[in-house]
Amino acid sequence: MAARLDLSDPVTALPGVGERLAELLAEHLGVRTIGDLLAHYPAQEAGKYREPAAVKPLGEARIGETLTVVGQIASWEAFTPRRRRGGKGPKHIARATVRDERDGQAIAAPFFNQPWLPGRHPQGSRVAVTGRLERYRGALQLRSARLVAAERAVGVDGAGDADPDRPDRAGDADPDGAPDPQAQGLLPTYPATAALPSERIARLVRSALERLGPLPDPLPAELVARHDLVSRDTALRHIHQPPDREAVRAARDRLVYDELLALQLAIQQRRQEREEAAAGLVQPPAARGWAATLLEELPFPPTRAQRRALDELGGDLAASGPMHRLLQGDVGSGKTLVAAWAMLAAVDHGRQAALMAPTEVLAEQHHRTLQSLLAPLGVGAPGGPRVELVTGSLPTRQLRGLLAEVAAGEVDLLVGTHALLEDRVAPPDPGLVVVDEQHRFGVEHRIRLRDKRADGHHPDVLVMTATPIPRSLALTLYGDLDVTTLDELPPGRQPVTTTVLHSDSDRRANLERFVRERVAAGERAFWVCPAVDASEVATVPGPEGERSIASAEEVAEHLATGPFAELDVGLVHGRLSASEREAVMEDFRRGAVQVLVATTVVEVGVDVPEATIMVIEDADRFGISQLHQLRGRIGRGSARSHCVLFSTAAHDNRRLEALAQTRDGFALAETDLELRGEGSLFDTRQSGLADLRLARLVRDAAWVARAREDARRLLEADPDLADHPELRAVVRGLVDPHRLAALDSG
Repeated sequence: MAARLDLSDPVTALPGVGERLAELLAEHLGVRTIGDLLAHYPAQEAGKYREPAAVKPLGEARIGETLTVVGQIASWEAFTPRRRRGGKGPKHIARATVRDERDGQAIAAPFFNQPWLPGRHPQGSRVAVTGRLERYRGALQLRSARLVAAERAVGVDGAGDADPDRPDRAGDADPDGAPDPQAQGLLPTYPATAALPSERIARLVRSALERLGPLPDPLPAELVARHDLVSRDTALRHIHQPPDREAVRAARDRLVYDELLALQLAIQQRRQEREEAAAGLVQPPAARGWAATLLEELPFPPTRAQRRALDELGGDLAASGPMHRLLQGDVGSGKTLVAAWAMLAAVDHGRQAALMAPTEVLAEQHHRTLQSLLAPLGVGAPGGPRVELVTGSLPTRQLRGLLAEVAAGEVDLLVGTHALLEDRVAPPDPGLVVVDEQHRFGVEHRIRLRDKRADGHHPDVLVMTATPIPRSLALTLYGDLDVTTLDELPPGRQPVTTTVLHSDSDRRANLERFVRERVAAGERAFWVCPAVDASEVATVPGPEGERSIASAEEVAEHLATGPFAELDVGLVHGRLSASEREAVMEDFRRGAVQVLVATTVVEVGVDVPEATIMVIEDADRFGISQLHQLRGRIGRGSARSHCVLFSTAAHDNRRLEALAQTRDGFALAETDLELRGEGSLFDTRQSGLADLRLARLVRDAAWVARAREDARRLLEADPDLADHPELRAVVRGLVDPHRLAALDSG
């Protein structure tokens, strides 16, 4: 009897896997061990597990039946068909004639765009061909055929790497995964390459499972029972060799849960270590301080979501450990009010608070908003809170004087950009750090801002984002943070109607007329472009061939000299100096500019209640979150607002369709996650987390929540997982502790 294999054994322990095949597995699939091979899971999309086709003589088959014919290739015919209008149809057809070895009948099997097949399976080869039986021009043929060699595959079970220079001579030829007539149960389809087709991977997996000893189960029996999970051993075998579709579901559930639980354990262990090592500041909200007065003086009551957020932040501020909380909310949900209240709570204890934003435009907007919010408190007046702005564009003399006042503790709330990170910005007793649009900052930036205290204590940290994150993603990537979500808009926000039009739509003239009418009524319009000027070489299809993507400079000139010649058209983009941008923005705010042509510099930090129209050229060049943020610049006043998305892909773009159908940023984030995958909104590699192999955070949101709660309970009872050594080994194998340290920044 062959020796039992272990997951840690190299793939060369499999019979017939030599050095060349091992190199291919490592290079193309990252597979080096038996465990790596078995973690190369079959594709989970619908239809990827197939029922095995019956192997039967042609004489016993019926038209329309899917079957497998085993026989010899009698001949090949290869030709290039005439393409249909529009370039549709196959570029190459290779037609095999296969003679059934049982009754001698011949049948044709066409293969589209696979010109390598005759070389891999030359005339005389014994093959198994699977397809749907039909009559074509009076003769039998197998439609949608898949082809494998009928012999056991070269490279498995003793055949060896017979020709190391020809890895494609593997006994199979279908990168999409043709069935093996000897296989039982459902047939999986593996992510594959030309050198390592799906069926070759399947045979390697079968060989490994045949030799793999029983696997111990790292999960506590209580968790297995609570969630009605199959064993680890059963899950790993059934994900590759399922007897039926219910077995696939049960296997996937178990393996998904294992992935997510290991991630949550690693993240929450890191959080425990951080909290044990860090000393915080106890600064509970004062009953009669500025923070309480701010709420009393508001012209409108906070929303229920804001009240919930204030309660959660108040608990953090009163605790002895440092606050590490993510505050996320859709555009206009009132995050700034919550942040201002928390900053004032720190100031009520005689400390200072800082708010860091990624751009000067956003920092300046926060400065204006705070001054407006705090006006009833006498902001800037003797005895009132003092709010100041620090940016890189401040004149040297003015900056030097301001920094001296900051160091003396005379500035209560400090707003700024990266300039706040400089050593010369030294508030004496920082109590709270707020980081806005946190994903635009590097880890080291947040750490430097947090570490400005000289006594070893950590100020409380609140990170904010207006880019909605699906709850499932937030609980995974921010498992070490407390997450507060503002999922309710304050009263008075106007609905925004979103329309998607083709770039060459004849409705453009009507839109321009509508803009002129609304501007005459005192409203304003944004006109956003993906490029600054025509030197940016990306092109899109146009009515007369390719054209450059819309550029702000060209669009501004066209609008100012054409449809809006009687209006004041402004232009703002990132190549302008900060003072030039601010001058244009101020003109737009006060109405001296009525139509503002811009790039994405207006994505955040622009609050102009009179702006009711947002036009975005070549909208398909932007991501969902960017488009949603841009759309959030309108609908802030009392008038109804309109957003128009122009695109050459207007009728076949799920992102644009989703934007037209909903204004819910969290629903859009879920759509974005589904369309682009887990690594799109936040790079998991930068957070220290391994790629998710089976788990999909939208589909598996319920498992994310269960795994997070189970991890919390496990670590409360067993912080080091000393009583669960197998589970601890799984966690250590999944997460690099050095990369995971990035999450320490909060």
